[in-house]
Amino acid sequence: MADLPAVAERFLRYVRIDTQSDRDSDTTPSTAKQKDLGRLLVEELRELGIGDAAIDEHGYVYANLAPSEQAEGTPAIALVAHVDTSPDEPGGPVEPVVHRDYDGSVITLPGDPSVTLDPERSPELRDHVGHDLITSDGTTLLGSDDKAGVAVIMQVAEDLLSDPSHPRPPVRICFTVDEEIGRGVDKLDLKRLAADVAYTLDGTTVGNIDSATFNAAEARIKVEGVNVHPGTAKDVMANAVTILAEILTALPAGEAPETTEGGEGYFCPYQMAGNISGAEARILLRDFTAEGLARRKRLVEQLVEAAATKHPRATVSVSIEDNYKNMRDYIEESDPRAISFAFAAGREMGIELTEQTIRGGTDGSRLSELGLPTPNIFTGGHDYHSRFEWNTVQNLETSLAYVKQLIRYWAEHGRD
Repeated sequence: MADLPAVAERFLRYVRIDTQSDRDSDTTPSTAKQKDLGRLLVEELRELGIGDAAIDEHGYVYANLAPSEQAEGTPAIALVAHVDTSPDEPGGPVEPVVHRDYDGSVITLPGDPSVTLDPERSPELRDHVGHDLITSDGTTLLGSDDKAGVAVIMQVAEDLLSDPSHPRPPVRICFTVDEEIGRGVDKLDLKRLAADVAYTLDGTTVGNIDSATFNAAEARIKVEGVNVHPGTAKDVMANAVTILAEILTALPAGEAPETTEGGEGYFCPYQMAGNISGAEARILLRDFTAEGLARRKRLVEQLVEAAATKHPRATVSVSIEDNYKNMRDYIEESDPRAISFAFAAGREMGIELTEQTIRGGTDGSRLSELGLPTPNIFTGGHDYHSRFEWNTVQNLETSLAYVKQLIRYWAEHGRD
């Protein structure tokens, strides 16, 4: 679109590429189409002059920018974003729409008039009057999570390479796959990344830095029932659907995502399917403390055990898999400058960052646990994982300016 800044043009181009991940796939990446964007990014990086830009067999993209002369010997900083989009809503084809000079009113999206951006529902819109909003047409999500991060990193690379006077430490660029399904770093080669500190560009509100996340696990409950004709079912049938419903109904109503906030954890059944013969559900377990997550695991196991006892003709089982851990302690142990430098860079450009505990996860959770301290920084998007998702041209520009300042700060103070 004419007269938009380069970072916004990139963003509009990238969101059109469907990269939705798939929870039910056992491949990496979970969908081959994620590599479509990865290959494009490698091509563009090489056109910028980054000759070692490459995509591996799993879809991860790696590239390196050498340090400026005055920053040689400073820590290597990785900028990380994920190419996949959430499977929770239709993922493509995305038709981005730019709403110029937002006036604060309700916006009806052209592809589905039932989808509206309303300041009553999303109060953050009131802080963006005068901005140029970017949405989908309402039939899909937008993909700002995390194509905004991808676009900003790519524009950072172009801007740094075109301005040799801009101080920079060694910069590692990495684009991951399958973050939305909790597998974002499963196949990531940390030795190849070769970074000392990293930042995921996967945050929301401008000015926020995310340094603490949930401890996360997923429970998968399976019920194998006994199916006979309903007319002769007495003392024979074991209805897997009703047994599963009993278990889900027994979860604490006050500990659901829709009834919790801030530092409160939750149980979130997000998928179920089946019939009388067999039924299955998946439940997200989230808590900010290890003890709290262990309690949630025990409760699910107890509910399953109780259901198995109550319904002996059925087979009721549960498997629980850990996804990621709260990253705050790992960052403090590895290199607390990952956070303090982020704040200092913000102050230098007139942004007073707000440290957030986020009710979600990022690749940084796993990376921090693996020894690479990785806070999450803002890209300006809102209402992720929905058809109400939006960002603004101005937010993308602010995110770009901030990341460049952060890079400068590490170049100038990395030896401190």
